Amino acid sequence: MPAKQPIIITKNLSKSYPSATGTLEVLKGIDLSVYAGEIIAVVGASGV
Repeated sequence: MPAKQPIIITKNLSKSYPSATGTLEVLKGIDLSVYAGEIIAVVGASGV
């Protein structure tokens, strides 16, 4: 059986928003591989 291949790959993903005190980094350096049939979620505090 051949090895499964990911359907989504991300390397060093970052996301930031401007705020009153500067830049707010909400994701930093995320590496992720998602395979068919997997369910994923990003979980964390909102608005902190």
